[in-house]
Amino acid sequence: MSTFQLTVHRYPSAPWLVMASLLLIGSGCASNRIALDTDFPVPLVTPSSMRVAIVLTPELQSYVHSEKVRRSDYSINVGAVQKRLFNRLAQGAFATHVFTSEIAETNYDGLLVPNISELQFATPSQTRTDYYEVWMRYRFDLYDDKAVLLGSWDLPAYGKANQANYSNDSQGLYAAALAACRDMAAMFSLNFTSAQPLKIWLSAAGEALPLENNVDAMP
Repeated sequence: MSTFQLTVHRYPSAPWLVMASLLLIGSGCASNRIALDTDFPVPLVTPSSMRVAIVLTPELQSYVHSEKVRRSDYSINVGAVQKRLFNRLAQGAFATHVFTSEIAETNYDGLLVPNISELQFATPSQTRTDYYEVWMRYRFDLYDDKAVLLGSWDLPAYGKANQANYSNDSQGLYAAALAACRDMAAMFSLNFTSAQPLKIWLSAAGEALPLENNVDAMP
């Protein structure tokens, strides 16, 4: 009977194979998840006598902008702070306010329905500047107390943060997004008695418009 001998040869791992494995492991995308979680200052303005019902939609309160830039994923959640933002804004701008979740007839003077229609951002590596930047566009739909749409108002907002003050993209974009939210509140406070769509809305509520709305400060 013939006997066969099976010989198993062990070869050392090829250097190129090790390097390829390391490259595959390190090729995953960086993830930058930014979620605003803060309170806001009350605008120091002369408040309107209007009693307003603010409609906070699920879309507004869950707004998240997601984008892939080069090899990095970015997620900026600004929706979670919108109730706090509009609570402080309304405390300064109106006589009284209430939050509701639907557009319907109200015992208040009118309905204010804020939405975020757009968010864009840029990092210093993209723009070759020293700043993280966030642009937002709000859209306010204005209803009377019978839930009749009277008009809409688009309000842009902008925030930036110097990269020298932050150690990574997440921190820098957090600061820029926060600055954009504060900018919206300041611009709303400055213009809500002078912008034409809001004049119509305020007039429908019987609001006597002031000649000037002075802003003392906006921390």
